[in-house]
Amino acid sequence: MVSSVEEPLEQGSAARAAGLVTSVLDAVIVLDEEMKVREWSDAAGELFGIGRAGALGTDLVELIVPAELCPDVRESLGGEGDAEEAVELLGRRIELPARRGDGVNFHAELTVIRAGAEGGGPTVFARDVSHRLEADRARAHMEQVVAGSRDAVFSKDLQGIVMTWNPAAERLYGYTAEEAIGRHVSFLKPEEVKREADEILASVRRGEHLEAHETRHVRKDGAMIDLSLTTSPIASDSGYLYGASVIARDITGERRREQARDFLIAATRDLDASLDPIETARNIVAKAVPELAELCIIDFLRDDGRLGDSVAAAALPGAAERLERIRRESPLEPDGDHPVAQVLREGEPTIWRDLREPTVAAAVAQTPEHRELMEDAGYESAAVVGLFARGRKIGALSFLHTDAGIRYEEADLEFLGELGERAALALDNARLYQERDAIARNLQRGLRPPRPVRVEGIESAVVFEAAGRGIDIGGDLYDVMPTEDGCWVLIGDVAGKGSAAAGVSVALRHAVRGLTREVDEPEEVLVRVNELLLEGTGLNDFATAVLVRLREDASGHWTIASAGAGHPPPVHVRKGGARLLGGGTVLGALNDAKVQRHDAAFEPGDTLVLCTDGWLEAGPPSEHRDPLDLARLAEYLAPLALEEMVARLRGDAVSRSDGELEDDIVLLALRRV
Repeated sequence: MVSSVEEPLEQGSAARAAGLVTSVLDAVIVLDEEMKVREWSDAAGELFGIGRAGALGTDLVELIVPAELCPDVRESLGGEGDAEEAVELLGRRIELPARRGDGVNFHAELTVIRAGAEGGGPTVFARDVSHRLEADRARAHMEQVVAGSRDAVFSKDLQGIVMTWNPAAERLYGYTAEEAIGRHVSFLKPEEVKREADEILASVRRGEHLEAHETRHVRKDGAMIDLSLTTSPIASDSGYLYGASVIARDITGERRREQARDFLIAATRDLDASLDPIETARNIVAKAVPELAELCIIDFLRDDGRLGDSVAAAALPGAAERLERIRRESPLEPDGDHPVAQVLREGEPTIWRDLREPTVAAAVAQTPEHRELMEDAGYESAAVVGLFARGRKIGALSFLHTDAGIRYEEADLEFLGELGERAALALDNARLYQERDAIARNLQRGLRPPRPVRVEGIESAVVFEAAGRGIDIGGDLYDVMPTEDGCWVLIGDVAGKGSAAAGVSVALRHAVRGLTREVDEPEEVLVRVNELLLEGTGLNDFATAVLVRLREDASGHWTIASAGAGHPPPVHVRKGGARLLGGGTVLGALNDAKVQRHDAAFEPGDTLVLCTDGWLEAGPPSEHRDPLDLARLAEYLAPLALEEMVARLRGDAVSRSDGELEDDIVLLALRRV
């Protein structure tokens, strides 16, 4: 500590002065009126590295100050030996650069004490303050670093009272330093983690360092933020613990990006789970609640230009149904002020951080009932992204936070926009699949009538099992064409799938229908079909077929004339057992088609079973059937009613496939009654 001398040193008190000079720990220098050294304490000798003999009688400034700084220092000490001016410095502490005897410079602090009696000069106390200046510089530097840090930094005492608060903390929490300093740190904690403040303070009092502790705090505006806290005890040089510093890093964005990544992985996997647009929309909004929003809604752009036919999901029971009804009864106008209409006009995703703001609430509320819903649900913040796919405007996807203390930020738009793109593509795919499904059903009606035409004296049953939803149409076909004396029965399969295969199948069916009006023998009809396929322009205009002529003669007897061209052979089940009626080569492959014909009587109770290769090849290769397996199974099932028989055969294929057929199946059975 700096000594203070209240009384002037009196002349004639040499012993007392000498005792004082030697006993004070600071360097003590007594000067005469010309600022020359009269007394030089041992401490002064140690401080400046100059012995008493070398100091006495020497000008103090020239003795202890670097030569280049002497004029400035002399002026600050009162000029050239001007004791009157020096009086102004009495009792003041002066910091100045000093020099030791070995030429090493350091920073000294001088305290000038009242001058002595007439003819005497002042007494100077000196000390080395270099270490303090270094500490001050380090502290100032640290304060600048803390002030300029992008992380929020604040300190608190051992009772949890905030002591310092940097600008980044102001930006993060929304509180100014004046609002934060002096308050207990618990004001930053939401109710569910308030006890955490006491637990952290207990760790600080034990001198523990807390690294990257993840928690949640609440901002001044009520929004929740995710943080990573690093808490370090603060102690004096002597080791006395008096507080803690806290570095708070906002990881809300990181958490949301992680959440977004996980959500996108899960959502993308399930977005195409349904090929129905409404089911797909319900899947999208259901996935978003509660991970991304407490309420999520898709508004579709209708044919009349308005926005409605909406699908919603909500955490609050009944809210989704209420919102869907409101949209149904009061569709949004495309030129209105509602956020959905704005986003679709401007084409950019947008957030509304405070839906409670009167002008925003007025734009959002469609009707008094809608305003009531907004109040009941507690609308807080919203994000809206447009749904655009393949140049088509589908609608908008809206996410809403309700009473959750969480608000959407600009950083959320990138992820939500990406989700909107994927959702739009899934919805458009579902629309395309639905349209193609309708086309497929129309084509399938041309390939396979829903039930065989009734023929007098013949009972029939058919099963068609489509692989998938009928979008990728297979080439399986069948037909029953009545004649005056019986009927023609056709079953076939065209190579490939899709519209090309469907086109060939329709052409094949209609060609057979036309030819059977002119040609009486089934093998000749198939030979003519082979010629037509060879004339086609397609690279895969190949088909297999079986054409059967069932005919009743004048005496009431029925006969079978079956022609096969590479198709699984029909099974003829009769009293003596079962036999196969097949053979031949694929149609459309060879100029000279090999068509194999079989003839048999068709007695009362006989059953004719025809199938496509989808039945034989259902399931893994180890579960595949061959025509003989079909014959044995048909013979075993022949006592059953015809509908039950084909149902059992269908069940066999489906069970072998674990319910997932890879190819269409047609099973057609006819029985003589």
